[in-house]
Amino acid sequence: MKRFIKLFLGIAILLMAMPATMLAKEKAPEVKYVFYMIGDGMGINEVVGTELYNKGTGFGPEEINFLNFPVRGFVTTHSSNALVTDSAAAGTALASGVKTYNNAVGVDADKNPVSVLGEWVAASGKGVGVITSVGVNHATPASFYAHAEDRNDYENIILQYIASEVDFAAGGGILTKRGSGNDAAYFEQKAEDAGVKVYHGKNEWSKMSKSDKRVLCLSGKTEGELPYAINRKADDTTLSDFVSAGISYLESKYAKKGFFMMVEGGRIDNAGHADDGAACFQEVNDFAAAIDVVLAFYEKHPDETLIVVTADHETGGLMLGAGRYEMHPERMKGQQMSTDMLSRLFGETFKKENNPTWDEAKAFFTKHLGLWGEVEVDRRTEQELKAIFDRNYGKTDAAEERVVNMYSSHSLLIQQVVAYLNKTAGYGWSYGSHSGSPVGLYVKGKAAEAFLPARDNTDIAPIIAKVAGYSN
Repeated sequence: MKRFIKLFLGIAILLMAMPATMLAKEKAPEVKYVFYMIGDGMGINEVVGTELYNKGTGFGPEEINFLNFPVRGFVTTHSSNALVTDSAAAGTALASGVKTYNNAVGVDADKNPVSVLGEWVAASGKGVGVITSVGVNHATPASFYAHAEDRNDYENIILQYIASEVDFAAGGGILTKRGSGNDAAYFEQKAEDAGVKVYHGKNEWSKMSKSDKRVLCLSGKTEGELPYAINRKADDTTLSDFVSAGISYLESKYAKKGFFMMVEGGRIDNAGHADDGAACFQEVNDFAAAIDVVLAFYEKHPDETLIVVTADHETGGLMLGAGRYEMHPERMKGQQMSTDMLSRLFGETFKKENNPTWDEAKAFFTKHLGLWGEVEVDRRTEQELKAIFDRNYGKTDAAEERVVNMYSSHSLLIQQVVAYLNKTAGYGWSYGSHSGSPVGLYVKGKAAEAFLPARDNTDIAPIIAKVAGYSN
């Protein structure tokens, strides 16, 4: 008996002397707040190109905030059936950790549904937010709550959102199938009937409260996407507005349990498809401004917050230093609007029946782009542009030549003029489509070091689930 008592006391003393980490492997504290920031089409060159643009024009910060995050790397983006992914397959990989075919949302390569982050978070009893600058049922946001064999099955996807457990959603509008007879208002009413409170514009959602069971915030307009930052008016909704509203709502309801928020800068991709450098770079700035809102939240909760920034793919095959060993981003300072808006304005200004002249067209480009003003145009280029002008606008019966990309259509003349401005500034676009280039991964906050091994887009979601304690 005495030997037993001595042994017990010896063990007790030994245990008291041992560090707590040696007594038992305690579960590491879970990340409470997760922000998953996805720049659609935002390749590494789009980010670096934006910094150069900002330094040359003064239109944004000289340093992009997430480039300073302590954990930085890159991830590959290919889909299961192509070396160049689309947003649906990439979104599914980012939301589930599963590769799938281009066009698929929330299903695997065999078209079987796969569980996704929005579902994992909800199953863990935490709040779910899904925010985008495009349609709430577009490919990337849909990947976090829906399952569809075809990303264009918009009506099925929005019905899945309505039936989901996404607490807060925000976007430019609701996309619908052309010719179906159903408009966005029809699905908004469906959402209201299901207990989702729908708000339009900042003035409306200022009335939002935690008593709202679920919330859908839309811009004050119904075009399905937010205006380009370069075209923005003072009262337009911004991605930052959505993020601020989402944080306010989710924090009020999930202060104890925490929440997850996916934020997509969707219009970076749109500008890349249009080969529109100025519009693209200002969209990256707008995306970084939304991250500033997140960083302000992080400063209040530094030990509980994780911020992951990445992209689904690169769009446009952007080159830095196109055609020469120099760059002049300051030459883009004169561009005042996106290519598609510029095209519309040019068409309204230069009606064929008014017999517009080339000198009038040059004055237009000086005013809105800085060409033939701050930026010189060489003789050969001017001849080429004038030839297009003469073909398209010199005769009343001439058909306007147009360039059609995935999300917009504009005149050939405007496309060529903007392409010259980009080139003379040192930015070259390979084509108005996606590329297979890897994209950046930038991480800050709680458990950031867990992402150091990540090399593919399928690596990210499982790591988020592990460090945040989600039920995947």
